Amino acid sequence: MDMLGLNDLWSNSPLIEIKYKYNDNKYSVFVKCEWFSLTGSIKDKVAYALLWSAKRDGLLRPQQKVVEVSSGNMGISLGAIGRLLGHSVTILIPKFVSDERKLLLRLYGAEVIETDSFAEAFDLCDEYVARGYFCPKQFENQNNVLVHSEITASEIYSKVQNKVCETFVCGIGTSGTLVGVGSVLKEKMGISIVAIEPDRARVITGNPPFAKHSLQGLSDEVLPKLYNEALVDKVIQITDDDAIAMSRKLCKELGLGVGVSSGANFLGAVLSQSNAITIFPDDNKKYLSTALVEEKNTPLVDSIELLSLSVV
Repeated sequence: MDMLGLNDLWSNSPLIEIKYKYNDNKYSVFVKCEWFSLTGSIKDKVAYALLWSAKRDGLLRPQQKVVEVSSGNMGISLGAIGRLLGHSVTILIPKFVSDERKLLLRLYGAEVIETDSFAEAFDLCDEYVARGYFCPKQFENQNNVLVHSEITASEIYSKVQNKVCETFVCGIGTSGTLVGVGSVLKEKMGISIVAIEPDRARVITGNPPFAKHSLQGLSDEVLPKLYNEALVDKVIQITDDDAIAMSRKLCKELGLGVGVSSGANFLGAVLSQSNAITIFPDDNKKYLSTALVEEKNTPLVDSIELLSLSVV
């Protein structure tokens, strides 16, 4: 999926190994660091794949306007790459996402329309499509899964195939990463798949109501059509406080300036009590106006001893 030879802008991000101690046992987590990408998140390769495939199939016409619902990272990626490919972009985004996301969207030239909820954003998106806008439909577009199975999973597998890994852990946003990477690693390595959802927004396990949470990018008020329940062996809920505390600990002790969903993914790996593989989707610079900058300690995170970091 590389119409213009641009994949080097978001491929081959580093894979690191973090060794830690939990419950008197030592484990390793192998982590794909996706903030080493054009706009700083895993969504760059997805945005490009969705726009490229739409152009290839004649669904996206030259200079046609693009619209999408996003909690931030996908919108930023579409804003940057859409402009690069000659399309103006409108992003429908809930008011409660971080200020940095909205500012970055505007810096990349996107029009930002704020809504009170994701439900309102999805309804509004339908209106834009009726007016002639193209929507990539990230929550149901199978190319979202395909780009992760072809690129992300292949890059991970090439470096961990000879390692002892028992679990792949991933948060649920659109489910593209979980399904695309998880299906490949499960087939090739026989590992278990663990899905992460916010404790306050259990859209996977179906325990309402939905509540506002700090794990931006996860559980966007809908169960994505891309989600594959049969693939997932276990679902783990992570609290806001634990995710924030873990993200801060990774930054302070290992120099990894990661976002809140990265902290949640790492905790999922810890709670799986196995040698695991996971993703750090973005960095902490998009969270400077959130609770991530506030001192936070929790018993779970305090019980984890980070031992070392190395590049695989």
